[in-house]
Amino acid sequence: MFKKLQYHVNNYKFSLVSIVIILGTIGLVLIQKLQDSDENQFERQLYGLLFGLFVMFVVSLIDYHFIAKMFIPIYIGNFILMMICKYVNYSMFPLVYGWAHYDARRWIKIGGHGKAGQGFEFMPSEITKLVLIIFTATLLVRFGERMNRFWNLMLILVLCMLPIYLVFSQPDLSTSIVLIATLAFMLFIGGLSYKIVIPTILASIPVIYFLFWYIQQPFQKILNKYQAPRILSILHPEDYPAEMYQQNQAAAAIESGGMFGKMIIGDTSHRMTNYVPVVESDFIFCSIAEEFGFFGCVITIFLFMLMTFIGFRVAMNAKDRLGYLIASGISVMLCLQTVVNIGVVVSLLPNTGIPLPYVSSGLSSLLISMATMGVLLNVGLQNKSTLLEKDKYEMDLKELLWSSERK
Repeated sequence: MFKKLQYHVNNYKFSLVSIVIILGTIGLVLIQKLQDSDENQFERQLYGLLFGLFVMFVVSLIDYHFIAKMFIPIYIGNFILMMICKYVNYSMFPLVYGWAHYDARRWIKIGGHGKAGQGFEFMPSEITKLVLIIFTATLLVRFGERMNRFWNLMLILVLCMLPIYLVFSQPDLSTSIVLIATLAFMLFIGGLSYKIVIPTILASIPVIYFLFWYIQQPFQKILNKYQAPRILSILHPEDYPAEMYQQNQAAAAIESGGMFGKMIIGDTSHRMTNYVPVVESDFIFCSIAEEFGFFGCVITIFLFMLMTFIGFRVAMNAKDRLGYLIASGISVMLCLQTVVNIGVVVSLLPNTGIPLPYVSSGLSSLLISMATMGVLLNVGLQNKSTLLEKDKYEMDLKELLWSSERK
């Protein structure tokens, strides 16, 4: 599990650690300003960040091959958590049961006597993000070129889509979109034949067009009763003032920040983020804009872009295909989650709640994101520089054979 003798400190991506600490610190500063006087979100987030850094360090020393070997128990355990979240209530099992906030049943509560504000809560969908990446990468490596056979591909899709469906049914549209996009990306880089990719893309165009038309109809059954208006509100904002309220207030907060933000220039005037619901979590980016201005937004986006770039560099230098797939999946997942979060805040995407990695308030998202970064760091520790010349030759030969098989 721990391979300390094979690790070299020069391979440890301290740049990624620094980015995580900077983003986490930004979140702490904002949460302290956003919380009410009777709340303790800042303290919880501070303890969560410190513990999360410890988790990240420990996970970074665990060989990702060891984690991948347990892909079946990990998958089953995550599936059980998702089933508890969806189907188990307090009357059935008062110790561990599903819990809802804002009509979304996305949490598992431990204890608390079925009362709000009591017990411990966490979101199993956050765990699903990391589990799906490890599970998919391991399957693709084990199937190898046989993944392009019809029944093998169907098996991969069915097993991966089951937890995604449970996330979608919570309902959690934004996380479902990120998971599906991450899965599609991993299948593509994992060697999905162009003979499958190109026809699938061509066939998807009319299907997407039909679905886009269908969800706008009053008789549609795909989306939840409040999801459809949120999507339509982006197309016709003037017809859905209630659905656009949160995003309109976020836009006002972003505008009030100006170029350098109220915190930097010392503006103590009333803050527009006071009118943005759930601003400390899903809409924390508008607080970045108000406190640090356009300059702060650019810096924050640059940090996420740099994180993604370094993540893909780790993937390209991974010592084997498993590490390449895991690192690539983690990088694209963090990138997509960031794009969706910011896209929602600036009204480019429908209002679907998803946290901004390492910044938003929420211990489930923070701790799992830290563990995810730990896995990425471990892939970076075991890069091509740690291989012997013979191993490098064998790996290059396998990559050449794999590329020819994909064609």
